[in-house]
Amino acid sequence: MRHFKPAALAAALALLSVSVAPSAVFAADNIAADLNQPLWYQAPTAKTLELAKIDDLSSTVVSDGQRGEKGVLGSSIAITPEQAAKIKAGNFTVAIAMGWLGDDWASEQLTGLKENFESMGIKVVAETNANWDDAKQISDLDSIAVLKPDLLVSIPLNGQTTAAAYKRIAEAGTKVVFIDQAVDGMEPGKDYVSIISSDNLALGMYVADELAKAIGGKGDVAALYFANDFYVTNLRYEGFVARLMAKYPDVKLVATAGHDDPDKGQEVAQALLARYPTLNGLYGSWSIPAMGAATAAQVAGMSPENFKIVCENFDQIVAANMAKKGFIAGISSQRPYDQGTAEAKVGALALIGEATPPYVVVPPLAVDRSNLPASYKTIYRKDLPAEMSADLSN
Repeated sequence: MRHFKPAALAAALALLSVSVAPSAVFAADNIAADLNQPLWYQAPTAKTLELAKIDDLSSTVVSDGQRGEKGVLGSSIAITPEQAAKIKAGNFTVAIAMGWLGDDWASEQLTGLKENFESMGIKVVAETNANWDDAKQISDLDSIAVLKPDLLVSIPLNGQTTAAAYKRIAEAGTKVVFIDQAVDGMEPGKDYVSIISSDNLALGMYVADELAKAIGGKGDVAALYFANDFYVTNLRYEGFVARLMAKYPDVKLVATAGHDDPDKGQEVAQALLARYPTLNGLYGSWSIPAMGAATAAQVAGMSPENFKIVCENFDQIVAANMAKKGFIAGISSQRPYDQGTAEAKVGALALIGEATPPYVVVPPLAVDRSNLPASYKTIYRKDLPAEMSADLSN
């Protein structure tokens, strides 16, 4: 992580106030009434608040799809031997267009996709990485279109700017499975097969659980959210707020700040901590901005004993920090390999004309030091590395 500089501090302070609107009136004393929220933010509904009271969400679908579709658990998607034979006989092709490949979530999901497609006899003819660049993703999609694959699996970086490129591919006859969110102007069952996602409201709720547990159920906390209007990260933040409202009256959300780039986590967190130096904990978005926040906390002279950071996504970097008793105290993890498996299965079934759900979710996994080895095994399908095991025993 780069060191924080005064110019960057000024820019980060600006992010605390841009593109936000006053929050709605909250029906909870532990959510500061004067918080500024991003323009996309929606206060928790009565339904969400009721679901937020359920402790174990592993078998409950909390999130609905972008267009109100009811979610179906990914574990319910199965392919019969007869369907498998038909898929293999089809000699189908698939392209995978990722938005980025700079973290373990993306790489594990890609592994799940490729291994499952290989086992079903579906040939991967293109594999692209837009590296967080809308223009690059549009270019990637245009290149894929020339190949005329039978299936496209992709995560759109921006539902507005990339929409035309996805529509061109779908109109040419390629079936489209979206990762996490669809684009504007495309409808499930008509223009695309399905959205496959983590249950993102539940993911945010588990983040709140981990933060409350880490600070002993009482204290002042802040949230470092992703400022861009991105459906899945919107839901996670909303789930986090709902869980605090429903279950943790003594955990007070007193400040928020938005980042528009995961690599800006340190800058934005430094500005936040300068304004609120007595915070007990922080919701740090996903792994990369959370580790930036950990560096900011260290620079500010804080210690892991009195300041806790929780995040989404069980990457190696946050797992290692947790094992060392660093600032990362809890993780609400997606199951990226399982999500890739569900995407591959849904896409394969669509290729042979089988009906598939328009919205499929994979439940999250709550992780702390006590279940770190078992959780690592679940997410990565291998044992905790020796170095992390040694740190965990200290």
